[in-house]
Amino acid sequence: MRDAPHGPKEWTAALLSALYLAPLAGVPAPLIICHAEAAEGQTRSIATTRETNLRKAPGTDGEILTLIPKGARAAVGDCHNGWCQVSWNGRDGYAIARNFDAAETPSWPRVPVAMWQTYDHGSWEKAGRLGIARAHEERDGDRGLILEIGAAGEWSLNGERPNFGGMIAAEIEPIENWLELEFGLSTLATAGHTELSGDVLFKKPFRLSPTVEFMVGAGPSFSRVLNGPERGNSWSAEFALDWMFWPTQNIGWFIEPTWSVNPKNGQQSAAVSIGILIGFPK
Repeated sequence: MRDAPHGPKEWTAALLSALYLAPLAGVPAPLIICHAEAAEGQTRSIATTRETNLRKAPGTDGEILTLIPKGARAAVGDCHNGWCQVSWNGRDGYAIARNFDAAETPSWPRVPVAMWQTYDHGSWEKAGRLGIARAHEERDGDRGLILEIGAAGEWSLNGERPNFGGMIAAEIEPIENWLELEFGLSTLATAGHTELSGDVLFKKPFRLSPTVEFMVGAGPSFSRVLNGPERGNSWSAEFALDWMFWPTQNIGWFIEPTWSVNPKNGQQSAAVSIGILIGFPK
């Protein structure tokens, strides 16, 4: 018969062996098993799978330091609760773990680690977790729907009086970083002239910074004049520039100048709308 272990090392080895062999023998392990996290202090060069915000502190409320482009390689250090210490382009901060290539993430062995009671304060502490915890959703640049509400003005380039009113529009991004669709409605009026119009714009987005977006777009516009000598329907081709500013995560403001031309009679007009943005996460 083998002697019982005497020293701390022998007891540790025996305990780990028992934990590994207990499931095979049909004996329930007396302690909870969990995966050990990656050793602290180690870094890996890992590519981002999408545009990623480098933040001053972990969490979506942390100040944004810069935007790491998709495919850029960054030095990734310790990861905890879904956030990693990251260094990129001379800046140090934190980035969400799920935005780094999982295929290149360090693979650590599943070492069984027991949970023990610390008698100094009577609480249970974990010596390991299940790898990197599932990250909180980072919504910046990941909005499923954007609602625009604001005021609008239109000036005819043929010498007619300007019209003023309100507008509402919804934007979606069917092709990320390449195509945004805007569906807009507006009502404009002056004395004796009321006009309802709607448009569909196809836009190419450009992200100038983590909080500023710029888009160039074009599409058809339909108008209906409800009263006055020009009463009736008309179609135009519309061209737009759109600036979006996001001082907070899902609330911002926009300004959108447009120019339109009626291909049938050559009538041209310039317009501008300005208002607030409301983002709805995917």
